[in-house]
Amino acid sequence: MKGFAVALQAGCLLLLSLCANGANADADAAVDDSTDVLITFSQPTMNDTSPYPYHKSISAWYETLLKVALQRKAWPVDTYADETDFAPIFELLEDTYPNQTVNELGDDEWAEPFLFKGQELSHMADELRSNSSTQDAINYYMRAANVFRLAYFPWVHESTSQSKAKLHAWKLDKRAFKNAVDLIDKYEHSKAAASLGGDETLDIPLRVFRANGSEGALPVVVIITGLDHYHTYMLDQISTLTSYGYTVVTVAMPGTADSPITGKDPLAEDDYWTSIVDWLSYSPELFNMDCVSFWGISTGSYWAVRVSRVEKDRVRRVVSQGTASHYAFTRAWLEAAENLAYPVSLQRALGQSFGYDDPESFKEDVEKFSLLRQGILDQDATRLIGVNGEKDTIFPIDDQRILAEHGPGALLRWFPHMGHNGEPLSSPWLYAFWQQRSKC
Repeated sequence: MKGFAVALQAGCLLLLSLCANGANADADAAVDDSTDVLITFSQPTMNDTSPYPYHKSISAWYETLLKVALQRKAWPVDTYADETDFAPIFELLEDTYPNQTVNELGDDEWAEPFLFKGQELSHMADELRSNSSTQDAINYYMRAANVFRLAYFPWVHESTSQSKAKLHAWKLDKRAFKNAVDLIDKYEHSKAAASLGGDETLDIPLRVFRANGSEGALPVVVIITGLDHYHTYMLDQISTLTSYGYTVVTVAMPGTADSPITGKDPLAEDDYWTSIVDWLSYSPELFNMDCVSFWGISTGSYWAVRVSRVEKDRVRRVVSQGTASHYAFTRAWLEAAENLAYPVSLQRALGQSFGYDDPESFKEDVEKFSLLRQGILDQDATRLIGVNGEKDTIFPIDDQRILAEHGPGALLRWFPHMGHNGEPLSSPWLYAFWQQRSKC
């Protein structure tokens, strides 16, 4: 059995592998899963569906998941979300589809009831803006953004989505968010694009934020967004990090939002990330290239681990929050996850982000996306920090533990009793982490 040592360092849990791993391990070598110390994967937790009643019906989804999230101002909504905006939408869904679950609805069937309410809120925001009621306008634009965001939940991709309603909701979400940010007026913001692999016809959209009045080259945090929430959900992270003196760049992970490729495209492995860092390097007067960090959130965590290897010489540190790396990419996990913490079909949404039309095809191929099986985890890397909740059942905590057992290891901060991403306890810790490193 592989050994690992446990020690506390600077308030973090540090796990270091005690066995030597070759930096150039053969990616085709057999990986024996049984050598791992398993915490969630293949354990009773993996089959305990009792904490997740929201899979049973549309009504249960609203009452036991969304209503609680709205009260807590937590994922899948943010602090601007208002319960009164969602209650009538779910009444309509329940009346229209009385004996169905959320997973049984078609994409357009799910999305369409949200659109009218979101547009109503946007129109109210427009009127408030024209009357110079700035703060109220911001609130209404962000309320609208929350409604549109849930309309395309859990996934949308401009290049591959077939749902016209979800694509329209994504477009309206971007517009509402931009209108709100324009009024907040705390930071300069712009949209840019990095040419993917030097191909000027294939651009990676980037959103860039820096505090108003900032001068010179600033440290950079590139946020890789997740499967179901994109730059329009990152207002809290953007506001906090820019207040610490960072420039924040957001990028959609492959296969989501406005990314030009899917996760199974070979360009997603290295070129996608190298192109982003190249783009930063072209403007040394704006970006401090000695202080570039990446922060992958939720499913963006998977791609963040890749960045830690691909850009080990140009990126100072990488945070992988809510890590998916190996066990999440198994048929066993994906099938169990249908009734665990993720409130809709994880195998369908995750598979779509990797370019698969149906879950079964994705599950047939899924193991090839494991970073352990690819040999990625045994490569040299920049400093990697893993953050998660010990009770995560969207992605098993084992996917983060093995980061410490391979390659140069990782610094891990786990939050007891917390679920995916370690929220809500992880946010204060992460913000303190970033503040302490704002000078690099």
